[in-house]
Amino acid sequence: MSKRQKLISQILVLLLVLGLIIRPQAVKLAANWSTQKQLTDRSVKLQTKLDQLKGIDAVLINERVRKMEAVFPSVKPIVSLMASLSQLAADQQLGFGGLSLSPGSLSAPAGKTKDKKKDPAGLADLEFGFQVSGDFDKISRFMKSLENTAPLMKIMEVGLTIKSNPLFEREVTQVVADIKVAAYYQAPPESLGSLDKPLKLLSRSEETLLNQLVAFKTFPAIIPLTTAGKENLFE
Repeated sequence: MSKRQKLISQILVLLLVLGLIIRPQAVKLAANWSTQKQLTDRSVKLQTKLDQLKGIDAVLINERVRKMEAVFPSVKPIVSLMASLSQLAADQQLGFGGLSLSPGSLSAPAGKTKDKKKDPAGLADLEFGFQVSGDFDKISRFMKSLENTAPLMKIMEVGLTIKSNPLFEREVTQVVADIKVAAYYQAPPESLGSLDKPLKLLSRSEETLLNQLVAFKTFPAIIPLTTAGKENLFE
């Protein structure tokens, strides 16, 4: 074998050895660069999300969450319903009574109840009926106020019975109204999503709707107590 052939053989062996040594290191280095790029991108996204969260007024958010829980509760709003209806009727100087409802399981979350009306998103409603009696104009104002009072309610049916004789002149018309209402509630989400998921801000229309809900009138809940056993009948 000539010197030239020996030199070529040595060079080939050297290249083979270098390839066996350098290639794994090059692959490892490329993987490290890729990992570093992913971590850098994630760090930028998390920092952006952190800056957005820092810019949020915590006091305002807490107040909105508290108000939204009153307007659109996460559990069956039985106690708040009775409090709102009775106090709203009292504000209009109306008689209130005849409350009838079928609450089902009082302690079950909204997403696990057996209510016949609910959608896949977990939205459920509680239908009930009641009576108010008094001046027709005051009952009209009561019904207008009801759908802007917490918790979120919608009038389904109304039946009116006129108690005063319309043939005689009277300053007011005495009426008894049988009203059927649906109150809505929804269990909170099971998770807040991935940490890497961008912070979703409210659109202009969503912000407008939120402000309308926050403006709902609320009444303090009056929890009925028992002399023995459970203090809160609805827990």
